[in-house]
Amino acid sequence: MVMDKRLLMLFSLLFFLFPRAASAAHVRAFPDSAPTVLVIAEPVALPILMYHQMLPESSKRSRYVVTPGDFENDLKLLAKHGYTTVTVKDVLDFVNKKKSLPDKPIMLTFDDGFESDYVYAFPLLQKYNAKAVFSIIGKYADLYSGDIVKDISYSHLSWAQIKEMYDSGLAEFHNHTYDMHNAQKRNGALRRRGESSEAYEKAIGNDFKLLNDKYYNHIGTVPAAFTCPYGAFNEDLRQAVKRFGYNAILTSQERVNILTGEPEELYRLGRFVRTHSMNLEKQLKLWENASQAT
Repeated sequence: MVMDKRLLMLFSLLFFLFPRAASAAHVRAFPDSAPTVLVIAEPVALPILMYHQMLPESSKRSRYVVTPGDFENDLKLLAKHGYTTVTVKDVLDFVNKKKSLPDKPIMLTFDDGFESDYVYAFPLLQKYNAKAVFSIIGKYADLYSGDIVKDISYSHLSWAQIKEMYDSGLAEFHNHTYDMHNAQKRNGALRRRGESSEAYEKAIGNDFKLLNDKYYNHIGTVPAAFTCPYGAFNEDLRQAVKRFGYNAILTSQERVNILTGEPEELYRLGRFVRTHSMNLEKQLKLWENASQAT
């Protein structure tokens, strides 16, 4: 009887020292590892900047054109304020619990795949060891990989330039469609009025596959994110992008993204257009204040 009481006291002590996790929602198990670790993800604020073209002449600055000097000043300012550039892969790794994001992440994105990305932006990424995300139009990569007259004011990246940038580890490439960046055919990659769901599925699927194949043949990988042409976005497109295996969508909706680790959050990532007149330092303060308020 005395022994039974001692055993009961021992089991009670062990239960006190090693209780079960309070809530399964906050537990991530590591198979064949040491005791269960409680992992509570803190929300992460992720602002994303959207660039398009970069030209040296100040007279050509516009909503979608900045100078190399503008971009260099941006890189300096971001470093001064403690920001770290991240890619889509970094964000996916965060969502998949493979690694955390830095304290102040920011994503730099370039749409359309202009040759100025290679001539002006890429050397600055190398100089400051910064990373950026590029979304190309496949048709133009094919066109400007051929024997064609080029001019920095309108030329697009060739596949050889894309490969060099990708191999550096500083440039990540994604899908801006192969040939849907054309407002005359449809509004970006959206379904046309009167188009059946079957016809739309076939059209967008063929376009995605064509660009995926081009990427795989030239750089050995396929994109994980889709970038909306003209910023055109709706629920039909979101669902189609998911069905075809993409993990994120870059929109043109201007807002700071608050990431909690939920995969669905990545299918509507907001971005801010980096216009030539943007006061980035003022914008950073607004983003930081908004993040602190959440």
